[in-house]
Amino acid sequence: MSIKDQGAKMSRRGFLKGAAVVSGAAAASALSTGAAAEVTPKTEAAQPEKSKGYHETAHIREYYAKARF
Repeated sequence: MSIKDQGAKMSRRGFLKGAAVVSGAAAASALSTGAAAEVTPKTEAAQPEKSKGYHETAHIREYYAKARF
């Protein structure tokens, strides 16, 4: 190997180390902001939760009407 090749490997290794540190910091930041986002104000807690899943709305009924043969 020439000196040029060794220098390229060193910089590549340094880049990967730096990328690992940055991604770890980003993950830690996301976790800390996620915990703050879970806190809900009391006004939202008073509203009933909407059920998830299939809901037949006006635009869905219109689609069904147009899809009939």
